[in-house]
Amino acid sequence: MSEESATGSVGLGLLRRCEEGFKAIEAAADVESVVAAMRTHAGSAGVQKMACRALLRLTHNDAENRTRAGTAGAVEAVVAAMRAHAGNAGVQEEAFFALVNLTINDADNRTRAGTSGAIEAV
Repeated sequence: MSEESATGSVGLGLLRRCEEGFKAIEAAADVESVVAAMRTHAGSAGVQKMACRALLRLTHNDAENRTRAGTAGAVEAVVAAMRAHAGNAGVQEEAFFALVNLTINDADNRTRAGTSGAIEAV
């Protein structure tokens, strides 16, 4: 196999994994599914960005979902996304707003943010 076709195969594999991640986020009706997709597709900036946006949407004005998201590990997943994709402005922006939303009026999620290094990641 030529180097070019090997590179193309790798690129196609990455694209397929990314598409799977996007589909998982789009299908997610709950915060737990979004967090699971973030963990599964941690290397994909596009999936992380979309997942942070989904977390924002699912937890906006919903204290119960904020609590569920925190319990599911959303705060830690968002911080991990910020660290893994430090050079990606889109991920950073969506993650920042997700963190703000996850920690507003939620002392447990604020503690999780502090413990996971959110301040340093921002």
